[in-house]
This record gives sequence, C-alpha cells and structure tokens, in this order.
Amino acid sequence: MKKKVGIYICQCGPNIADNVDIDKIIESVSAFNDADDLEIVAKPYGLLCSGEGKDYLKQEIEENGLTHLVIGACSPRDHNNTFIGVCKETSLNPYLYKLINIREHCAWIIHDKDKATEKAIQYIRGGLRRVLYQSELFENKLDTNPDVLVIGGGIAGIEAALSLADADRQVFLIEKTDRLGGKAATFKTVLPKQQDAVEAIQLKIQTVQDHPHIQVMLNTRLDRIIGFLGNFEAEVRSIDDAEKMTELKIGAMVVASGFSLYDASTHPDFIFSGDDEVYTALQIEQMIAEKNQVTTRSGKAPKSVAMIHCVGREEVGYCSQICCNAMIKLAARFKTQSPDTTVKVFFRDLCLPHQDDQAFYNEIKAQGVEFVRVNRIATEGSQIKFTTMDENEGSELFDMVVLAPAMIPADGTPDLATKLGISLHETGFFQEAHQAINPVATATDGIFIVGTAHGPRGIQATLLQAQAAASKIRVQLIPGEQIVPEVRVSETLEAFCMGCKTCLEVCHYGAIVFDEDKGISVVKEAVCRGCGNCVGSCPSGAIQLKHFTNPQLYQEMIEAVQ
Repeated sequence: MKKKVGIYICQCGPNIADNVDIDKIIESVSAFNDADDLEIVAKPYGLLCSGEGKDYLKQEIEENGLTHLVIGACSPRDHNNTFIGVCKETSLNPYLYKLINIREHCAWIIHDKDKATEKAIQYIRGGLRRVLYQSELFENKLDTNPDVLVIGGGIAGIEAALSLADADRQVFLIEKTDRLGGKAATFKTVLPKQQDAVEAIQLKIQTVQDHPHIQVMLNTRLDRIIGFLGNFEAEVRSIDDAEKMTELKIGAMVVASGFSLYDASTHPDFIFSGDDEVYTALQIEQMIAEKNQVTTRSGKAPKSVAMIHCVGREEVGYCSQICCNAMIKLAARFKTQSPDTTVKVFFRDLCLPHQDDQAFYNEIKAQGVEFVRVNRIATEGSQIKFTTMDENEGSELFDMVVLAPAMIPADGTPDLATKLGISLHETGFFQEAHQAINPVATATDGIFIVGTAHGPRGIQATLLQAQAAASKIRVQLIPGEQIVPEVRVSETLEAFCMGCKTCLEVCHYGAIVFDEDKGISVVKEAVCRGCGNCVGSCPSGAIQLKHFTNPQLYQEMIEAVQ
C-alpha cells in the first residue's frame, strides 16, 4: 500500500516563523524519499492549533488521502491532544501521527537561524521516519459500573458516601467497628470555631443510615479486590462471622480508613500506668463528650493540669499539624470548667497555621494559661520534669497530665495497601498520585485516599478531601457512559519471556499477572497505564510498549542525529 505522509509546519505567529527558515524546511523534507511507495505532502500554515488551522488539517487529510501525519509545531504537552482530536474527526488513525517540537527545542533556544533550521529539519525527518514504523491502534470503549465502595465509616467516609450516592449510583460503606463516626464522633466541640460536633456528626450518621442509595456494612473488612477503573470486583467479609462474605461490583473506591495514635506508654521519657492521672487528648475529648466535664479517676475536678505537646513527634518524624490547636482548645475547656485551675502547656514548637489561630492562642493566654517552651521533658506518673530552652530545670506535680501523641497510620494500613495494590508513603500513610495536582488519587486509577488515611489533618481539610475525591469519581464514572482505557500499553513477546517476574515487582498498577501454565508474564491491557517501568526492567527485552517500540525509537533517533 502506498504511504502518503502529510508534513505541516506551524508558523506559530512569530514564535517559529521568525527563528527558523520554514521554506527551507519544506524543501528539505519534501525531498525525503527512501521508498518507491512513499509520497510527501509538505506545507506551512500560520497557526495550526486555531479553529481555522484544525479545519485546514481535516481538509488536507481527507482531500490528499493522507495515511500518516507529521506536524512541526510546539510542545506535545500543549497540543498533542489537540491534533489527536483532529485525526479522530477524519479517516486517519490518530496513532499514525507524530508531533515534533521545533519551537521549544529549536526556535526558542538556538539563536543562529541557520543552525535552528538545520536542527528543525533533523527533528522533522526523524519524526517522519518514525511515523512510518508506527502501527494503527484502536480504542475500545468499556462499559462501567458507577457504584462506589467506601472503606471506613469515619467523617471522611461518611462525607464521601453522601457526596456520591444518588439514584444512579449505589455506595457501599464498610466500617470495621460496630458504629459510624470514627474518633470525631467522640468530640464535644471541634476547631476552628468550637462548634458543637456531636449533633452535626450524628445528623450525618443518621442521614447515611437512612439514605436509600447507601448500604452500610458494620463490623466488615475488605478481603480481596481485583479489576480496574469502572470494573472492580470486591469481596468484603464480616469480622464477626468469617463465613459471611459479600461480593460487590463497583467502579471506584474511596479509602477513608482513618488514623491511630502513637502509644505514649512506649516512650522512654513517659512513665505511667493505667492508675496514674495521665490521659491522652483524645481520652479527654471522650470524657467531655460523655459527661460534659473533666475529672480525675476519683471523680474530682483537677486543680492543676499539665499539657504536653508533640509526644512521639521525633520518633515518627513529622508534625501531626492539628495537635497544637486541639491542646489549646482543651486548655480553654479547663479554664471554662474552673477559672482557678492552673493550666500549664509544655511545648517545643507550636504549629498555628490558620488565619485565626494566633488570635485564639492570645485569647487563651489572656485567660491565664501558661505556655512553657521546653527543650526536654519527662514524666513519672503525674510528676513532670523539664528543661527549658535556656537550660533551666524544673519539676512539678500536677493533678492531671494530658499528652498529645502523634497521629500515625491506622492499624492494618500495610495489609490494606497490599490488598489494594497501592503504595505507602515513607511515613506509613497512603501515598497520593501527586502531592500538588492529584492529592486524593493513587497510582491505581479508581482508588482514592481521603482524610487521615492520607496523613494528619483536621476535620475541615478531611471533609474537603472527601468532597474532592467524590468530584473526581463523578467526572470519571458517569452513569451510562463508557470509558476509553489507555491503548499505548505494554505487551509481552511470549517467545522471549523467561518468567523471571521482574515486571510484576515494578508494576505500580498491578497490570501484570503471571501465567503459571505458560510460565510467562501477561499484561492486563485494561489496567496498564503505559508507564514503561516493565519495559525498562525486563532483562530479556520480552516486554515492549505499543507506540514506543524499539524499531520506532531507533528510526527516529538515527535520522535525528545524522
């Protein structure tokens, strides 16, 4: 079959036209002819990405019967998808097209016009030779299931479930304990404005339980998950009855598994037993919620309270962000309960990141709460020994000691990460896809992480993350619509595969399985995202990436460096 390649050079206003000789490029590439069955159509155009430019390309493709297309223009990051869209509206397969960046790589960085022109010619000839070795690829649309599994029944999971459930989307909410609400349901008040938390959280819990499109499953854990975005199959199992297993077909998952607290009793500087008047901040919150006051184990209100920040911070290696404000809130509570109570806050660093935090801190100091900055601190029961920043030593006995332990990943997080096939951050929390531009997604499409499963954060930030994940799912999984999986995926050349399984270890998406009968690795194309990790790690060269094969890359490179 005769190949007819269209080569179109975008002038990009003055960006390209003023810095390279476009006529010389057209003349050079038009003379390219390494086969009898090859015909070149080469033309310049003012602005190919404009509406008029796209219409011009469509007309050129159809009128000239082009089989391949090469465009010399700007960065593929800017307009590769633009020109793929043009191809899709014509008879030209979009994977028989190549965009060559002669703006950033030539016109903008080489100040000698002749040299910039020669470099542009080399690059375009390289793209021309490469496109002749490209193969047609075809997109296969897949039906999807819009339903969602939410793992964790705390405020993050509840918010995600409520944001997702509707007449066209069922949400399955599983919680490993026997109640919804998580730790926040035990709070009487919440930051930043000390609202009453119990009623608001209980209202959300009741709304979830009554929602016709949310199925709540308590005392339940995830057992197994397979599949990909739009088509997951999950098995969840009752914790109370191991024989009770439920299969769920879903399109996405939200992981809202929460957090645990650093065990202060394991710290060598904090020595106390269950009989001592030593509590965590969470225990004080629970005490306030249950009986609306704070008392010692004997039932008396404490007359002196020590509050110790950052317990375990150095051991875990990060700041938990919300502990300082939470402790200041509790200090205010002690003063509200009894203005005569002596409250001393021992800290090394204060984290007050929000707009109103400093004013809140100043308000609490004005109420008589004393803040003591220390370099070292230790406890033995409710006896506090400390060294200030200027090396003065002190020792005091208090009626009550309140500790603020660091927030750590929830129990079972590593096991859950293994089941889901997603990564963990070095801190032990779940790893996001990208900290700045995709903070609630993971490396596996369709699995999202929210709230304190992602890392330490407060209630407001948790709710926002849950809403963000729900919004992403609503965009990606629209009821009744199909999705198009990536087509530039890896494939195994069976004759070369040695069965070493290296590719299974480096695949972040769980897209490769091992065929025990054949003794080879097999790529699940619907799951693969074409990152190429397996290609680079395969010792026998048995895996290649469609649209980025060795012959294609070689032909482009050999022409470009001549």
